[in-house]
Amino acid sequence: MISRRAILLQSLLLGTAPAIAQSAVLNPHEGEQTQAVQNAIDAATRNGGVVELSAGTFRVGRLIISGDLTLRGIPGRTVLRSVAGGRILDVVGSGHVNLEGISFQTKGLKDDLVRAEEVAHLVVDGCAFSGGGNGLHLIRCGGRITGNQFKFHQAGGLLSEDAVGLEVTSNTLSDIGNNGIQVWRSEKGEDGTLITNNRISRIAAEDGGDGPFGNGINIFRAGNVIVSNNRVTDCAFSGIRNNAGSNILITGNSISRTREVALYVEFAFQGAVVSNNVIEQVAHGISITNFDVDGRLAVCEGNIIRRIKGVNATGVSLGGGISAEADTVISNNIIEEADEYGIGLGYGSRTKNLTVTGNTILKCRRGVVFSAIGDGPFLVTDNIIDQAKSGALVGMEYEKVVTDDLALPGAKLPKSLTFTGNVIKN
Repeated sequence: MISRRAILLQSLLLGTAPAIAQSAVLNPHEGEQTQAVQNAIDAATRNGGVVELSAGTFRVGRLIISGDLTLRGIPGRTVLRSVAGGRILDVVGSGHVNLEGISFQTKGLKDDLVRAEEVAHLVVDGCAFSGGGNGLHLIRCGGRITGNQFKFHQAGGLLSEDAVGLEVTSNTLSDIGNNGIQVWRSEKGEDGTLITNNRISRIAAEDGGDGPFGNGINIFRAGNVIVSNNRVTDCAFSGIRNNAGSNILITGNSISRTREVALYVEFAFQGAVVSNNVIEQVAHGISITNFDVDGRLAVCEGNIIRRIKGVNATGVSLGGGISAEADTVISNNIIEEADEYGIGLGYGSRTKNLTVTGNTILKCRRGVVFSAIGDGPFLVTDNIIDQAKSGALVGMEYEKVVTDDLALPGAKLPKSLTFTGNVIKN
């Protein structure tokens, strides 16, 4: 039997010894340390090693990781600070890279603070990102972004483009110029990113517009994304905004104090489940919209929506609890104190196959409103509508009321509308 020691000795004699992972420990000192840190990264990268950064501040220019590596600091104590207000780190074309316990800081940077491109498995754990345009920008990356802090970014906290199996969980994002977490694709298609258990607050819309900016979580063209159990507050526009992302699951989130639609599913999506969310003190609750560009096919179920105040960031009156346009079931929700209406069905001619059943609508100005110029059909059954002072069931032409309360005895209903089994209380 040949021993492991004999095999190792033979390999050494033949010059084929297995590589041993390299590890380096660096301490901070006065002045710039770009080259010292880069040299340690390059040496460790050749053998998939580890670079340990001690507590303190390392003043650096741009660093590059181009192979497998763990770059590790002490959470809250190890700082990489830009010497010239530029990007601190590029990670490119790697298999496995871990960034652990490092604070990345800069001032005056409009570009990305840290960027990773085509990294098969990137783990960013327990880091902090402060300043810059985007805190962390991922391009065609997979892996886990977990337990990090993002703040004071001009553009976004985390931007992912064309992800290849990404999990974003248990991060804290606050005081950001345009968007918190963004999951985008260059073309519409399956993405599958998981966005769970994050805390997001104070998201502005510094670049203006009517919705691309000012969102806690922003999904664009990315299909099969799961957004669950996040706490999102104080956003200039939406807490969660899905634009053209099909087969999205949005569940168990808590959203407060948004100045437009709290939870938006819009444009060319097909397939959405919006369930078990709690929404309060917003301009509009949930909107499932844009049948004009094939936005359709949704279930909106089990949500609690309260105190809907009605005017968005640009001064437009909203004030609805839930609104939808096509191929959507709205069931078992509770909506209370909406300035305009509890549930809105269709918009102009944009109506198709809308079901409203088992909902409780309390103290809203109007209970259910529907497009009187749309073809429907509208099925409104087995709901409780309590204290709708301006009508339990009302027809609309866009924003204009065009019918009396059709829930009153003897009212003539349009052929497009079925209204049965509902309990109306004054």
